[in-house]
Amino acid sequence: MGLSWSWISDLAARRAALTPQRRAVYDRVTDRWYTYGELNERANRLANYLRDGLGLVAGDRVAVLTRNRIECFDIFFATQKLNLINFPLNIRLTAAEMDEMLFQIEPRVLFFEGELEEKAASLRYPFPTKIRLGSNRVTVMEAQEYTGVLSSASAQPPHVEPFSWEDTHLLLSTGGTTGLPKAAMIPHRMVFVNIVNEVLTWNITDKDSAPIILPMFHTGGWHILTLPLLAAGGRIYIDRIFDPEWVLQIIERERTTFLFGAPTMFLMIAESPSFARADLSSLRMAMAGAAPCPKEIMELYWDKGIPFVKGYGLTEAGPNNVSMLWEEMDREQVMKKWASVGVPFLYSPVRIVDENGQDVSVGEVGELCISGPQIFSGYWRNEKATVETIVDGWVHTGDLACRDEDGYIYIVDRKKDMFISGGENVYPAEIEAVLVTHPQIREAAVVGVPDPKWGEVGKAFVVLKSPGLTPEEIIKFCRTKLAGYKVPKYVEIIDALPKSSVGKVLKRELKKFGPHLAREDHQR
Repeated sequence: MGLSWSWISDLAARRAALTPQRRAVYDRVTDRWYTYGELNERANRLANYLRDGLGLVAGDRVAVLTRNRIECFDIFFATQKLNLINFPLNIRLTAAEMDEMLFQIEPRVLFFEGELEEKAASLRYPFPTKIRLGSNRVTVMEAQEYTGVLSSASAQPPHVEPFSWEDTHLLLSTGGTTGLPKAAMIPHRMVFVNIVNEVLTWNITDKDSAPIILPMFHTGGWHILTLPLLAAGGRIYIDRIFDPEWVLQIIERERTTFLFGAPTMFLMIAESPSFARADLSSLRMAMAGAAPCPKEIMELYWDKGIPFVKGYGLTEAGPNNVSMLWEEMDREQVMKKWASVGVPFLYSPVRIVDENGQDVSVGEVGELCISGPQIFSGYWRNEKATVETIVDGWVHTGDLACRDEDGYIYIVDRKKDMFISGGENVYPAEIEAVLVTHPQIREAAVVGVPDPKWGEVGKAFVVLKSPGLTPEEIIKFCRTKLAGYKVPKYVEIIDALPKSSVGKVLKRELKKFGPHLAREDHQR
């Protein structure tokens, strides 16, 4: 019989017992603080309603359609208490995409934000119960009001049957950069171990705090800083939308210590009118993840005296597995290793293997694999994808990587993004890193497209800082930096790259454009 983790998986109650009056979460929507005691009381009320009012039992699924707001914490902690499964929906998916997942997951309840009511109403899945979060001037469907639900329920701790730490607590959508997202099963074990891993590796204490700028329908919103900070007794700040100006105000006014986001977010913050004069000296660390981060963005923050580093993770493992340890590195050391994502966390076993599953040598490229107690259980009702991803206890990330002589890991590219041109392996990430060094290029993405002579060649999609640069000039620039077979044959200048909600470029969307726009003969 597995060990019961019902005691340790009630994070709200455990923290409230220690510091009930301490501030925990500031919500910009309600413009107020919530203490650890209030978080636990709200979660108790919701848990009692879900159990007694709706008759939910362990293993039942709860769907959530909202942006970041205080009710996200009520739902997270209430489902954690009752051993229910919390399924946050990616609000950027279409109703059809959501329905495809909903009919597989079969949730009993839908919590939806009032401002997203039209999208909620367009879902075909027949939820037995719908609960509206916040107000909405125009109601288009019948639903219970959350404030009434919360006020009517008991604040006493709910009775909970013992459960295993292997039971699933979250269903989190994968990045979805290659197709419809899968639902990764995140057990209580993974939530707990990630907290321990992050607190110990990053030396998080109750003196630390952070604005949370990633959405809570993705793994980064919950597991990178949010839960570790709350477990340590720190403070977090949330808003429904990502507002660079507000983030700068919070850091400066509240003297927050951490900031994590996608590279695009850091670029938007740096382009904010207030960035140059903002006092960000309280930050112990700024870290980029979710997508490759150009050196130029890192330098913008180092110029302000902020340790800016990179990290790596994924929904299926961690998600914190690898990062630069900023307290052990000065600017010169970080810049020397700027292309790296760092070293493995304290409890994150990592391997880089070849196609036969054998460890590769230093400097050789292979697939990055992660094991340990912080990996997921599999994909919901998708055994085929599960056995392809978890092999002998190792999560195969699909990311190609190498390790240097100091143990630092470098992500070379996505395994699925790599293409073969004339028998040579071509890694788009390498080409993209070169493209963004051009002073007139803001962002770039490269995909492989069919070619009658070489099998596949590269096509670059480029976003400019200002008009004027031509595709021909971009290709000539690449010829000075790259081997001939790596130089894109096609260049298309576009207004913006299609991205996921955490800043990952959706290359499947770019591939729909096809080859065309050839600008030069592809000389090798």
